[in-house]
Amino acid sequence: MIDPHLMRLFAPIACTATEIAIFAYLDSRGRVLGVRHVHSSTVAEVDVPIRAIAGDALAFGADQVVMAHNHPSGDPEPSRDDLAVTRRIATALNALGIRLVDHLVLAGDRAISLRARGLL
Repeated sequence: MIDPHLMRLFAPIACTATEIAIFAYLDSRGRVLGVRHVHSSTVAEVDVPIRAIAGDALAFGADQVVMAHNHPSGDPEPSRDDLAVTRRIATALNALGIRLVDHLVLAGDRAISLRARGLL
């Protein structure tokens, strides 16, 4: 089940015309400490700055991170690239003792949780 509070935080990007990724930095109790928006330079791809994401997590003192991004195509099915970047981010954060809790893919009124799918 996707946390409704986080869904409200991520909902504004669900219908945007270009891909946007949002990272929510959470404490050990799931409270939001900070947020980073990463805008794409193209319609269909976001270059995720892993160093910046890890740096933000450390700066906020985060214990957990939740990532979300949208698919302007309207299909929330995660791509191979989505899965690869999720693994890279999870590995980088894990090395710092920070857990990537979930990666949500949003498209219109639909959302897919990589955690719920067993992909994280």
